[in-house]
Amino acid sequence: MQVLKKLLLSHARPVQLVLALLGSALGLAILMAGVQMWVDVSQVLKQKDMLGGDYVVINKKVSLLNTLGGKPGSFSQEEQQEIRSVKGISDLAAFRKGRFKASMELSGSMGQIAGPGLKTLLFFEALPDRFIDVEQGDWHWKSGDRSVPIIIPTDYFNLYNQSMAESQQLPVIPENLLKSVTFKLTIEGNGKTEELQGRIAGFSQRINSILVPEKFLDYANQRYGPGDNEEPSRLILHAGEPSSPALSAFFRDRGYELNQEKLKASRINTLLQLVMAMVALLGVFIVGLALLGFLQYNQLLAYRSAWEIQTLHWTGFSLSAIARPYLIFILRNLLMAWAVATALAVVLRWYISNSLAEKGLEADMPGIWPALLLGIFVATAMATITLATVRRQIKQLAR
Repeated sequence: MQVLKKLLLSHARPVQLVLALLGSALGLAILMAGVQMWVDVSQVLKQKDMLGGDYVVINKKVSLLNTLGGKPGSFSQEEQQEIRSVKGISDLAAFRKGRFKASMELSGSMGQIAGPGLKTLLFFEALPDRFIDVEQGDWHWKSGDRSVPIIIPTDYFNLYNQSMAESQQLPVIPENLLKSVTFKLTIEGNGKTEELQGRIAGFSQRINSILVPEKFLDYANQRYGPGDNEEPSRLILHAGEPSSPALSAFFRDRGYELNQEKLKASRINTLLQLVMAMVALLGVFIVGLALLGFLQYNQLLAYRSAWEIQTLHWTGFSLSAIARPYLIFILRNLLMAWAVATALAVVLRWYISNSLAEKGLEADMPGIWPALLLGIFVATAMATITLATVRRQIKQLAR
């Protein structure tokens, strides 16, 4: 075996071999790193609620006619159905408004600490539970309950602590403390008044409104509201790409307003997916070129030994025995290329993970197994193609 190896592989060109292996390792590393980056970034975006579309709140522009009428523009059932049927919008719901007066103030020991100044008027709205972005373990209410769960926007809470509390000589309240205390909730209307207990069930980063469960809103509207149904003035929708030109044109043509800042996540998501797809395609392209280069190198290596192959076959050596040194040579070199590519992919993955962590985009990473499995699959495919080609060429040269 050693004699056959020295005889058949004596025409190897080390410089050409190193270049072929570097090309294979580089292309494989880029492909592995691109796929791993796609998996990691997708996990981060999923945990940060940036993957799988975005939620957008829309309303109609306020005109002078709305000012004279005292009401904002509302959405009819026909308009809601039209929006729901637009391509790209997967879900839609209307904000249901509380049509009664409500106020809330701290009670108990917290009320004594804060003083009588920490009291505020409230407005309540409700949405289906599928649009809520906080833990829903305590998000329930039934008739007869004296405790009402409330969700407030994170922006409201931060604005109170960072601006209002200092300007009005009110205490700064930590999030955990606020969720552990109860409030005296007063609702009134139709000449009736009722006092309940309010508690903070969570803080929403998605919905800029004060929310209560739908069952409580139905109860309060029926008992303390005017009783008639009113068309909604705001809608929340879920779209795969809210910033797409088609949806933007639809909203603009119908005079609907939405917060453009909320679409940044959608634009970032689209850009990241495009970049990751380009990196993966670049890796596939380089792997393809590397495969061609490695294949040609081994074909030339066998061609340079055509006389030796033919002579050995005529003297009684089987084709399998003649091909064995080439097969070991190919497998060993591809294993080296895969090892170098894996090391590069691990380093790139470590760098990307640290970069995401520095920007506050930490998440539970799934590990580097996707990249390793892909590398093994591609290296195996390259070995299979190269071995089959060289074996066929040896058979032709041995005639």
